[in-house]
Amino acid sequence: MHDIWVTELMTREVTTCKAETLLTDVVKMLHNQKFSCLVVVKDEAPVGIITERDMVTILADMLADVSWDSLSVANFMSVDPITIMEDHTLFEAVDIIREEGIRHAPVINRENKLIGLLTQTDIINGLYRAAVLEEA
Repeated sequence: MHDIWVTELMTREVTTCKAETLLTDVVKMLHNQKFSCLVVVKDEAPVGIITERDMVTILADMLADVSWDSLSVANFMSVDPITIMEDHTLFEAVDIIREEGIRHAPVINRENKLIGLLTQTDIINGLYRAAVLEEA
């Protein structure tokens, strides 16, 4: 069986923000660019992730009439996100993502620097590719 590496599948152009980024700016970025998550970085290392699921939680709290004008993403991001190493195979990554119950995973190098993002779409494309290679 041919190993498919995470670096072959991951999204390389990752839009990031800092923990101090205002939540209103994050919402605009997610909406305008049609992303399902943003990776929160400090010195190029992932320190958090804000996802569509987090936004649903925020919306539910907003309906409780809370003011959000000055809150930053640090108040809502998932801290210490589950990451995937650049030298993991597709199946190792799938195992981690399945076990952790997540839909997005920042991909890091040995220096803990963000180099990509592995999404559900990337994984589906990789599994399809693996199936095609298996048939060949």
